[in-house]
Amino acid sequence: MNTRVLIILALIIAGIAGWFFQRQGKIEPPVKIEASEVDYEATDIKAVQTNEQGETEYELNADSLTHNPVTNQDEMSGITMNWEPSDEQRYLIQAGSAAINQQTGELRLSGGFTLVSQEKADKSDIEPIKITGQTLKGNTKSRQVYSDEAVKVEQGMNRFEASSMKADLETGEYEFGQVAVTFTPAERQDKALF
Repeated sequence: MNTRVLIILALIIAGIAGWFFQRQGKIEPPVKIEASEVDYEATDIKAVQTNEQGETEYELNADSLTHNPVTNQDEMSGITMNWEPSDEQRYLIQAGSAAINQQTGELRLSGGFTLVSQEKADKSDIEPIKITGQTLKGNTKSRQVYSDEAVKVEQGMNRFEASSMKADLETGEYEFGQVAVTFTPAERQDKALF
């Protein structure tokens, strides 16, 4: 082949390649990079919170954690919390997700929660109370929790539903609103007395 033809062919290929790369280099619309709403994030969290005396107040395990600097909240998913608000009371709390403000102590559990009371003292005659629902709000500093949504309560063989609930976790006192109980008496059996 003639070298002139090869040079012209190479120039045509170079021109097509330059046009192709020039067209591919344009991004429409232009990319806008904004500040992230996440300050930091981590996975497989294991945390311990202590009180003023240095005693463990609660232990927290979570699948993931992100800190939102705008709201100053730690947002977690898949949490399990062992909370000991007093010498007599201990609770196991599980939830799909949680948001907690470390400064104010404000806590919001969502995605379904389970709250199980566990007496610290060996009182085998008292059954633990298990409360389940969709959202639970509270404050880790005041040790108060509440739910404005329906909850289910179980203690041993006793079960009922309530439209709302409030609890003082330090004292173990509960308050339920509009309680609905289903009562099924034992089947009647007629027997001769004599």
